[in-house]
Formats: sequence, structure tokens, C-alpha cells
Amino acid sequence: MQEHQQGTARREPVVCVKYTDLQSGADLCSAIEQAYGNEGLGILAVTGVPNLQVLRAKLLPLAKTLAELPAEVQAELEHPSSSYMFGWSLGKERLSSGTPDFSKGSYYANPVYDRPVDDESQIAQFPASIHPNIWPTKHLPDLEPAFKVLGQLVIAVGVLVARQCDAYAARARPGYSGGLERMVAASRCAKGRLLHYFPLGEGRGSDNGGSAQRAATSPAAAPPPSPPLEGASFSDWCGWHLDHGSLTGLVPAMHLDARGAEVTCPDPASGLHVMSRRGELVRPVAPEGCLLFQVGEAAQVQSGGALRATPHAVRAISRSGSGGAAAVSRETFAVFMQPMCEEAMVAPEGGLRGEGGDEHLPRGVAPLHTRWEPGISFGEFVRRTMRAYYG
Repeated sequence: MQEHQQGTARREPVVCVKYTDLQSGADLCSAIEQAYGNEGLGILAVTGVPNLQVLRAKLLPLAKTLAELPAEVQAELEHPSSSYMFGWSLGKERLSSGTPDFSKGSYYANPVYDRPVDDESQIAQFPASIHPNIWPTKHLPDLEPAFKVLGQLVIAVGVLVARQCDAYAARARPGYSGGLERMVAASRCAKGRLLHYFPLGEGRGSDNGGSAQRAATSPAAAPPPSPPLEGASFSDWCGWHLDHGSLTGLVPAMHLDARGAEVTCPDPASGLHVMSRRGELVRPVAPEGCLLFQVGEAAQVQSGGALRATPHAVRAISRSGSGGAAAVSRETFAVFMQPMCEEAMVAPEGGLRGEGGDEHLPRGVAPLHTRWEPGISFGEFVRRTMRAYYG
């Protein structure tokens, strides 16, 4: 494994499909192979999704509102027993350097089921996946409906993408019997994550009024300042990782100034970056207003390697930019579509192909083979993955 440096990323267009083509059942196997096959970036863009922009405008600004709630309110919304995987989370993850990540705050919830299962023993066994939702009904009542409606739209489009993935994988791996569409449609443990990426420096201690300030005022908890732009690793906003679920839907990011007004991103080099199978740093370029879908490790296993997950990270806006660049935050929403905890992760007959390429994984990314073995439950895979990344 390598520690990849920031350098200049190669810009590459993301493979795009039209929502209407997905809906009509057109054969999009070629696009799926280009996006998710061995030479793909692991990302597919879906254009023309109805109501996406309206629902995005309702939800994403609430990420900033959450991040600016008083510290005592944020503390009420934390849920330690689920490893902070439900409700509010800040500073609980660690960057590849080992320092706590105060660069972003997250709000986690299931966008479909407030209580996905009733079995208390099962909830106790897999609290990070199936604990009941926690909503800030008293302090931010608009969050729950906006979160659910947009999350359910992302899943509905994800079902159509998964159908095309099944068709492609069946051609690429004769032993593949399908099931990705069924899983995305029927699973009760999808997870939505609303994210507020603090302007660089603010999440490490400023007058933002929330628990970012509280954490940064503690000398033991405050991480060091960001490294210089030149040669800095990609961990300012989100460090390198692989999604461990099946399919991740990404809503177009929104950039806000200090007053909460939407602005154009002041740094075109910031945002999502991917490490290609050949170890190349790539800045994916997608049309405005589209939904992005990334494939995860569970789908890679299920498809026997026909679908491939790729390491990705989020590069922050440069503090050396002109004007108010340093005061711009990034708001986004991801929906993780994943199997039920008890579901076995089994590759098709012939096993998991194309497991190589670990030499190009960025530092801190745990190879799949260190966490997965044939027949392991998805819940156990999640547990091993969390241990590998968060200790």
C-alpha cells in the first residue's frame, strides 16, 4: 500500500445514463461495465431524476443547521452504543494519521424504517446497522421528513441501477444468480448520512457554536492544523476508504457561505477523488444535478468481482483561494444500500475474481480479503470493517 500525495489529479468524465432509460428497462450493460467493471471508476451518474433538485434544496441546508446547534443539544442526539452510527456524530472517526476527524459532522438515520426490526436481541447484536432512528423533533422538526423523502428517492433510483447491475453481472459471471436488485429493494437497513463539511479550520475550533468548538477547545482532543496544500494527503475533509455496502447513492453537494447562502464552489480541485485500479489519482467530473452511484464491497463479493469498488476521498477547498473560499462549507447526503445483517456474503461459483490491486490502495485502506471470508454475515463484515478503520 502507498501513501498517495495530493498532486494533480487527472479529470475524467463519469459514465452517465438517463433516468428515463433506467425506467424503461433499456439495455445499459455497456454503461455498467464502463462504470463498475475492472477498468471503471466505480461511479455511475444518473441524469434527469424527477424532483431531485427540489428535495435537495430542502434537506442539504439542514446539515449546516445541525452543525450549528448548541453543544448540549448535539450531545442529546449522539448514540454511543451504535458507535455513533445513528444520530449526530463529530470527532468519532479517525483520519489515516490516527487523529480524530473534526472536519465534518454527520447525521445518520434509516430513511425508510424508523424501527427496522423489533427483536431487541438482534438490535443489541447489530446496533450500528438496525438501531431505531433518533430524530431532533424538538429542535429541528423539518429534518425527519426531508431526510426520508430524499432518501427514499435515492433508493428508488438505486433499485433501477441495481437491476442493470444484475443484468451485467449475469453476463460477466455465468455463475451469478442475481439478487442485487432484490437486496436494494427489500433490505430494511439502508442508512442515510447527512454531512456538513466545516470550512477548513472551523471544525478544528472556531465560533461555530456547536460541538466542534467544544471538541477543539480540549487540548487532548484537538487535532493538528491541516498540512500545507502541496504534498498534503487526502484527509482534510474525508480520508481514503472503500464503501462496504452494496450501492451508495450520492446527492450533488451544496456549498454554503457563512450566512447559509448557496454559492459556487470556489475551488474546482476540491470534492470527490478516486484512486483508479492502476493507482492513478482521478477527479471524476459529472454533469450538474445528477445522482451518483458508487458500488461497494458487498456488491463486489456478491457479483464475484464483476462489479468493483474503488477507494475514494474528499479533498477540501483550499484555504489559499481568493475571496471567502475559506468560509465555504460543503453539504451533502449519501444513502448506503446494504444487505440485512444476517445475510451471508457469498461469491458465485468460481469465487471472487480480480482481488489484486492492493498495492494501489491508499494508506489506511484495509484490503477486502482482510475483512471478508466466504459465508461471513454482512453484520460481522461491518463489525470487522469498523474495527479496521476505527479501532
